[in-house]
Order: sequence, then structure tokens, then C-alpha cells
Amino acid sequence: MDNMTHIYGEHHLILVVFSIMIAICSSYTALHLVSRLRSSEKGLMRNYWLIAASISLGSGIWAMHFIGMLAFDINMDIQYNPLLVVASIILPVMTSFLAFYTLSQYILRRYLIVSGTIMGIGILLMHYIGMKAMIVKAEIQYDPLWVSVSVLIALSSTNIAVQLFAIFRDNPVYEKLWTKLASAILLGTSISGMHYTGLKATTFLTTFDYHQNSPPDWSENNSLAISIVIIILCIQLFIFISRYMDQKTSLKIIESEERYRQLVELSPIAIGIHKAGVFTYINPAGMKILGANTLDEVVGKNALSFIHPSYHKIVKERLKMMFENKAPAAPLEEKMMCMDGETVDVEIMGLPITIHGQEHVQIFFQDITERKKMEEMTHHFAYHDALTGLPNRRLFEEHLLKALLVKPADPRVTAVMFIDLDGFKQVNDTYGHDAGDALLNMVAEKLTRTVREGDVVARLAGDEFTVLLTDIPKQDVMGIAKKILDVLGLPFIIKNESIRITPSIGVSLHLNESEDGHSLIRKADTAMYQAKRAGKNTYRIYRED
Repeated sequence: MDNMTHIYGEHHLILVVFSIMIAICSSYTALHLVSRLRSSEKGLMRNYWLIAASISLGSGIWAMHFIGMLAFDINMDIQYNPLLVVASIILPVMTSFLAFYTLSQYILRRYLIVSGTIMGIGILLMHYIGMKAMIVKAEIQYDPLWVSVSVLIALSSTNIAVQLFAIFRDNPVYEKLWTKLASAILLGTSISGMHYTGLKATTFLTTFDYHQNSPPDWSENNSLAISIVIIILCIQLFIFISRYMDQKTSLKIIESEERYRQLVELSPIAIGIHKAGVFTYINPAGMKILGANTLDEVVGKNALSFIHPSYHKIVKERLKMMFENKAPAAPLEEKMMCMDGETVDVEIMGLPITIHGQEHVQIFFQDITERKKMEEMTHHFAYHDALTGLPNRRLFEEHLLKALLVKPADPRVTAVMFIDLDGFKQVNDTYGHDAGDALLNMVAEKLTRTVREGDVVARLAGDEFTVLLTDIPKQDVMGIAKKILDVLGLPFIIKNESIRITPSIGVSLHLNESEDGHSLIRKADTAMYQAKRAGKNTYRIYRED
């Protein structure tokens, strides 16, 4: 070593400042990107932000190192091994990616240490491989003490960085401009400190024939350093703007989703979402219809468990068609099962939606139990007598029309009876309309009990009743007519008064296939008047006069 001499270099202050600024800017951009790891779902965009953060920090670290090397001049011709230079570029990016990936997947403290250590090793390898890439007519030696200090700075600074990343990832309250800027300054200066500590550990030895030249000309290094700064800053700026635009878009999406969520939450229409038949969401209106007190009673449960079993088949078919046609399913009335086992009538429709790239179904349903009751009441009033509850003329004619479509086997027939109550007007005049209404209800009840099951008793108007007898022997028609005379001939007790009435009954038989229902009713009416002319309290089968 006697024939060797130490070479002492000097640092260009402007380039040193450039290198530190690059490290700080890169750290800030990387910190700014970290929040996307928290809000991004797993997939393409999450990988994009991982790569972007890795490129931002890795390229910034390398640029800081390279500019720092340009800032250090030993007044000798220096060249670089291209392969080692490329390796020194790739290493910080790759190790940053591994560190960020570990950080994004795990939250335990030991994984944070692993992540920080990976990043620190990458920085150390980048620095010392970068030094190895130097081709210079001198021997490079390292002071173990200062090398140890550089290792300590690298590992401690990167572990501090990872802790900061974790804070920003998990606690958005810390995402303030000044906190990120202070953290970036701490990280950037720490990384720069490792680099310059590493240079402090470096000794260049050459032969005695080395002569110190005139002071170095920094113009070439300045131009190269400025070019690198511009390129790296452009990369950082592009990533930062990309993050900023994405944040703006995300905010608009979040605002839109929040407005939609509020509409859904406050909607009087029940809204639910299920994936592969399993509920993932239900709004308060839906919980109310199903009788659920908490979300856990619905979310995570099979949607079919809330559908009445008689509708399972049609629901499955509708789901299949909905996904095949990529179109909403039309509204359908069905029954749903509540938490207490009761059923409720609902009108339900569904449409396929995509959430985070996965197929879901959004359903809208509303309780129509009261509407169904009203419809049934309306239908009942349209086809039944309001006083007695018996079928009215309209429903009677529909039953008669259906009966005439089926020809009974001979000697069985289809018959129509027309019944008028003799003396009903005197009951109203003597005892009042309340008594008359009570009498009509009693007559309706007795008529229903007298005929066979399946026969139809109807009230046409006032004190007029009709009876439809189907698939009955001719002699049995007369037997039922006699029973009606006997039953209605008994006294009725109304308001403690014994009231007597008698029926006049007309009967028509369907003997001609071309004869329609209206004709049968008209003939039975005519036969009823024949019975009245015969003295009342009797029956007559229609005969042409």
C-alpha cells in the first residue's frame, strides 16, 4: 500500500440539493399513492397503484443515488457497467413493490418489519451495486464502521417509512398535507443520508503517478443531473396527476354512491341485493316487510328462504332468463315468508347489476297485502250480493254458462230454479226493512243448506233467488223443490216475532243443447209466475202455455 495514494473528492452542493429534493418528492408521491391501497378493491386498479407507488419510490431513490454520484467528483474519468446500472435501477423498484405488496396484504407488526427490511435491503443493494458499476482507475475500499452506519440508516429509515405507510393506509385522519410532507422530508433525507454515509465509507486508492488536475468542470454533470431530475420529476408528476385525477373521480363516485345509498336507505320501496342467491344487502323498508330487527337476520341468508315454496320454481326460471337476456325481470306478484313464519303478498321485480366486476341481482319489492285485500273485496262485491253474501246475477250467469258447456249423462240434467218470496212486501211494511233484511239472510242460509254441495244459490234482486242444479236426475229436481217449500214454509223468529212466508218456485230444465243460460233463467221466471197463479207456495216446471 506504500505506492498507493488516497483520492479525495468533493461534492457539488447544487447537485446534492437536487438529489435530496428528488428523494423527498419521490417519498411524498409514494405516500400520496398509499391511500389507494386502502380504498381500492383487489384487482387491476389495486395492482396499478402498487406498481405506481413502487416506480415512484424506486425511481426516486435511484435518481437520488445517481445524482449524488454525479455530485461527487474525484477528478478522474469514470465510466459505468451498463448491466450493473440497469440492476441498480430495477432493484429499488422491485424491492419497493415487494415491500408495498407485503404491506397491503398484512397488518401484523412482524409483517411491517419484514416490509421495511425488504425495502432497506433494496436501497443498500442499489447503492453498493451502483458503486460496483463504477469503472475507474482506482481501487475502492470501504470503512466497516461507516458501512455499518449506512446499513443502520437504511434499515431504520425504511422501517420508519413502512410505519408511516401503515398509518396513512389505515388511518385516513392522518392524511393531511403537512403530515405527509413532514413524513416525506424525514424519509427523503434519511435515504439521502444513507447514500452520503455510504460515500463516506468509500475510499479510492490509486498509484503515485496520479496528479490532481485543475478544479472540476461541473457543467457536464449539471446538465446530466438536470436531465435526470426533469425525467424523474415528469414521472413523479405523471403519477401524482394520475392519482389526483383518480381521487377526483373517486370522490365523484363516492358522492354519487352516497346519494344513491341515502335514496335506497330512505326509500319506502323495499330494496335488496343478493349474489348467487345470498343476500348481501337489505334496506330498512325490506327489513320491515320481512319482520327483521337486524341486518344479520337477512344478510348472508339464502333469498329463497324468504320466498314461499310455491314460487321457488318460477323465481329460479326468472333469474335464469334475467341473466341470459341481461334485462330486468318484469314485476310479479308472489308471497314472501316473514321472520315469524307469516306470509305477505308482495309485488317484486329484479334486475342484474355488476358490483366490483361480479354479478349481483337487485330486487325491488313492496307489500301489497292491503291492495290484495281491497282487490279481493272489490271482486267479491262485483260478484256477490252485499246483503246475503250469495253470488249475484253476474256470477250466477257465469256458473250457468260453464255448466251448459258440460252435457250431463242421460237421464241427468241441468236445472235452474227461480224463487220468489210470497208476502215479503208485507214483512217490510209491518216489521220494517231491518226485519226484511234479516229474513233475506235467513232464507239465503236455509237455501244453501237445502241444496247439494256444489250447487249454486244466488240472489238476483229484492226477494228473488235462483238455484243452479247440475248433473242431477230429473226426479231429484222435484225433490229439492219440495224440500225448499218445506224449509221456507216454517216460521222465522225475528225480533221475537214469528214471521211466515211462502215461496213460489219456477223450474226450467236444459233439454235443448242450443238453449242458452238467459233462456233458462227466463223460462224459470215464467214458471215461477205459473206457480203464483196456481196459488203460491208451490213449484212449477216450465211448460209452454
